[in-house]
Amino acid sequence: MTIFEAAQSASLPELQHMVEYECQNFMERDAQGNTLLHYAARSGSVEKTAYLTEYLALDPLEANLSGVTPLDAALHSGCTAVAAYLEKQAGVRADNCFHNPVRRGFYPDPSWLRVGDDYYMVNSSFSFFPCLPIAKSRDLVHWTTVGYAITNPEWAQIAESEGGRGYWAPDISYDEATKRYYITATLRGNEGGAEPRCQMVVSAEKPEGPYGEPAWIHEDGIDPSLFHDDDGRHYMLFNREVRMVELTADCRGAKGPAKLIWGGSWKIKTEGPQLMKRDGYYYLLAAEGGTGSGHRISAARSKNIWGPYESCPYNPILRQDDAGGYLQNCGHGKLLETADGRWYLCHLCLRRRPNGTAPMGRETAIVEVTWTPDGWPIAKTRRPQTVLAMPLPAHCEEGAPAALLDWKRQEWLTQRAPENAGAAVAGKTLQLTGNGRDLCDMHQQGLLLVRQQETDFTVEAELCTGPLLAAQSGTTAGLTCYYDEHSYLKFGVGPGRLLLEEYAGYEVISSKIAPLPAAEKIRLRITAGQGTRSFAVENGGAWQTLWTIPEPPYLTSEGLKCGKRFTGAMVGLYVHGDCTVSFTDWAAVWPRPEEG
Repeated sequence: MTIFEAAQSASLPELQHMVEYECQNFMERDAQGNTLLHYAARSGSVEKTAYLTEYLALDPLEANLSGVTPLDAALHSGCTAVAAYLEKQAGVRADNCFHNPVRRGFYPDPSWLRVGDDYYMVNSSFSFFPCLPIAKSRDLVHWTTVGYAITNPEWAQIAESEGGRGYWAPDISYDEATKRYYITATLRGNEGGAEPRCQMVVSAEKPEGPYGEPAWIHEDGIDPSLFHDDDGRHYMLFNREVRMVELTADCRGAKGPAKLIWGGSWKIKTEGPQLMKRDGYYYLLAAEGGTGSGHRISAARSKNIWGPYESCPYNPILRQDDAGGYLQNCGHGKLLETADGRWYLCHLCLRRRPNGTAPMGRETAIVEVTWTPDGWPIAKTRRPQTVLAMPLPAHCEEGAPAALLDWKRQEWLTQRAPENAGAAVAGKTLQLTGNGRDLCDMHQQGLLLVRQQETDFTVEAELCTGPLLAAQSGTTAGLTCYYDEHSYLKFGVGPGRLLLEEYAGYEVISSKIAPLPAAEKIRLRITAGQGTRSFAVENGGAWQTLWTIPEPPYLTSEGLKCGKRFTGAMVGLYVHGDCTVSFTDWAAVWPRPEEG
């Protein structure tokens, strides 16, 4: 009997004997990241659960690699007495908790601010358009995209951006003197370009925009942020350790060269700086260790904005030091004070699967912050938290998210700015126009995407076959699972056939065809789950599964070494051909494992 089997099915004395006399590793996790407490919670035994919790200090809120905690496991198994016990031990109520990440799917590099009782967040968008999504929340947990920093294709300057380039690490700020909101980000160019890194600044009268034409600060670096001091002066910070430059009154130009103000605490890839003022100190936060497993957040402070800065003696103030933890690569954050005086930190993270890949890419989580008696901000648990009590009363925004177009209440975007009006909505129908180029082509048109939110999902689309039956050979349209121009799959309809094509690196690695059912409309479905993806067509009112393939590693940042892999998996619609295709329906379901 393994120790996991003992935790679930053995008696308490048998479990105690294995732990205390057989030198078992009671901190061990199984392949799915479950702890002994997950097994005990499913057993229904309050006694075994209490033994593991009270005497071995196992955490009721420690998530497995699907984000399921022992408390969730007890609730899913109908073990109400165990769930009640775990709630009491953790000091939470299951009906008043939330699970990180709060921005699920490819939403990295968060920055946020409070406007009265409203909260606004901006995230990186890389080479996708519209650029730099702005989300709104009233509870820090439920976020709805309400605008973008750049919506004019002529201002975007990403027409030639390779996947993983484009707009990196934005910051949103407010200047009390001018009553304007500012967003800044790095425009990361392609290798060998005339200016590989340049800082962009836009401003608006409202946090959601519309924002004006970008200004460009020609300083090399990444991860810019703005700080508006109470003396009316403005500063931009960015990396190469932490450097700072004073800006003009309108924040559209630099007043001099950048100056190094802090070398960091860990002194490895110090980036993502954020500055705030509190109790006479300038507090500086920065990410360190790169965006991989060493990622962390460190703090420093000074009485003088130009330094020297004193490193926080408790650094790092946030870091995931558990290689088996649910949330990994945690860093790049910004502090925020709620309307009632509490403090939170938003930070990026990723959810890694047992095979080491993270399909959704880097996402956004939050953690509560406490201030030490000697005046330093520290994440309350020093590490990321999967489950927290709701910071504020739950509030879900109504209405569809802001998007490239309004169809099916989805946050639609496209790779690079559209070169023509290739997508339009007529009544309840989406008309998507291709330009004859395939998805591997930098100038392909006819692609609409949404961020993949969970590992397991189902997406469906219905399209009219008429234009495709009359199209040239090689034309297809349908569903796509997409990462960038180097990695995607297409499940589509072509002249007289159905096609499944996989593309990874610089070539098609698999191609399958099947007969096309005779119908004016065809409904396609992709189902991801249990380590596979299945592709089905509706035929005569019933679903027919055509193909099943292993979960594609090339749709993750880690699964393919080709270009910059900093984004995340997406799903959507495509047209490969010089024609217009009508899509009459779309549906996406993202079941969350922690919700059972």
